[in-house]
Amino acid sequence: MKGRAIPLEDVGSPKEAMRRIVTVRFCEVLTQAPALKDAKPQPLHDLRIACKRLRYTLELFGNALRECRAAERALEGLQQLLGDAHDCDILLESAQRAGAVHLAKRVRRDRERSVRRAQRLWLRSIDEHGAFASLIGLSGIGNAEG
Repeated sequence: MKGRAIPLEDVGSPKEAMRRIVTVRFCEVLTQAPALKDAKPQPLHDLRIACKRLRYTLELFGNALRECRAAERALEGLQQLLGDAHDCDILLESAQRAGAVHLAKRVRRDRERSVRRAQRLWLRSIDEHGAFASLIGLSGIGNAEG
């Protein structure tokens, strides 16, 4: 998944540019989030990449966006859990090709566990008072004025 280009020609201030960049990256994550429900390998991987892109954006603007530290930590956790699931997907393919039935069963179980943990972390984070509350406020998502 390639990140969207973010036009900044018309922004009036660095703060406005930062807000726009974070909003676009957050929207990319939100767009990919349904992957958590279906848990198919490629969409989950795309969600991981979107989380990574947003997390690195928040790290870049860290001093100016201290209120987003909880979101940064949640994104790091999601990125790790989705990365674990991706690693399992790769290993599962190899185990199946090799006919390693018991290994494949174990890897499937580990993948399911990582996906369930990612789902729970997502639900906690997107909650009104969760780790993404600062991103929701910053971006104006869910706000008629935003």
